[in-house]
Amino acid sequence: MSDATIDASELTAFGRRVAAAHAMASVKVAQAVKKGAQNVKEGVISDLQTSSNYAISRIGIGYEMGSTGTTIYADVSPRDGGASDLANIAFFGTAKGGGTHWFYQFAEQELPTLAEYVGDAADDMLIGAIGL
Repeated sequence: MSDATIDASELTAFGRRVAAAHAMASVKVAQAVKKGAQNVKEGVISDLQTSSNYAISRIGIGYEMGSTGTTIYADVSPRDGGASDLANIAFFGTAKGGGTHWFYQFAEQELPTLAEYVGDAADDMLIGAIGL
């Protein structure tokens, strides 16, 4: 038998740095997604308030944050009930008209900024894991 010993302290320390960096990156990504959702919500509400139709200008928009595994998301959507029941007409229209308000376009505008912040969080995670 061999009396070889292995010192895994450096691997253990590296694992701790990776775990800490991942936790910090997750917080930063969640903050970025929340800010992006808030910006989309505010953009949609601002656009709806320009409507000459009072009911459409009163459509409620909100967002809910969530996560599944390592995925963090925000669901931006019209609220249920009341004037919000007119959201389909406001955003998509009918055969008689409508559909003049933006919905997806605000998310498309926000995407490059969100991608930048998520990329920065990933960079920070790598730097934290390596210990630079």
